[in-house]
Amino acid sequence: MSKFSIKNYWQIGLFLTALSGTAFINAGSAKAATFSLGGYTWDSANSVVGGSIVSGSQNISGFAASFVENQTVGSILGFGSNTSVDLGNSTNRGVIELNWGEGKSLANATGKDFVVYENGSATFGNLGGPEAFAVAVRKVGQNTFSEFLYQFSSGFEPSVFATGFDLSDFGLGENEEIDAIRIMNLIATDKVSNTDGQGFVGGNFAPQTGSQGSGNYESDKFDADITYVVGLNSPKSVPEPTSILSLVALGAIGITAKLVRKT
Repeated sequence: MSKFSIKNYWQIGLFLTALSGTAFINAGSAKAATFSLGGYTWDSANSVVGGSIVSGSQNISGFAASFVENQTVGSILGFGSNTSVDLGNSTNRGVIELNWGEGKSLANATGKDFVVYENGSATFGNLGGPEAFAVAVRKVGQNTFSEFLYQFSSGFEPSVFATGFDLSDFGLGENEEIDAIRIMNLIATDKVSNTDGQGFVGGNFAPQTGSQGSGNYESDKFDADITYVVGLNSPKSVPEPTSILSLVALGAIGITAKLVRKT
């Protein structure tokens, strides 16, 4: 009968390390349907998958969205398949939190990093145009969120306005990562930091609609209808620290044993 030697541990350690790396590569390469909507192209595998209502639940409701993907924000928050979420109004705030799954993060890559789709109709006087909302992000390793950033919608296709966000605008460096975002509706008294009517909430200037609207927000345009949120690059899976240490330890034992045998 053969003995179970240190060489066996070395072989097992290297095998498990290679197997773990293969598993992470395969997990990262999983793909779902690809869509181009409102000026952005994305893979539905990169959409948010979890979330909760942070505050103002009495001001938040869901309604049918008819979006191209069923994993809408309303479905995540329990309002039913393919639903949008109506956040607050001109005097009442609603705040929701969304994420890409436990142990997953989104990195700051080149250009826009994620896009928020808000349900609406094209501008016809006061009957259409975008509705005002702002986004905050949480950097991996931190317990608090950034300030809320309001930006103009940059594209529209039937039923949805698209607003892209660059993590650099929240102060993140290249390849730094977030693990959650929060979205809130603006209320009529909110001001933003930039003279053009966008920027961080808490400034001195009235928010403007940008080219997708008519300028100033009317009083009925503060109940943003958040429909879908998706990353423009693939979320990363962060392995459990204990699993990594175990695999590294086994590999290290094997390599050390091999070096000892050679001496």
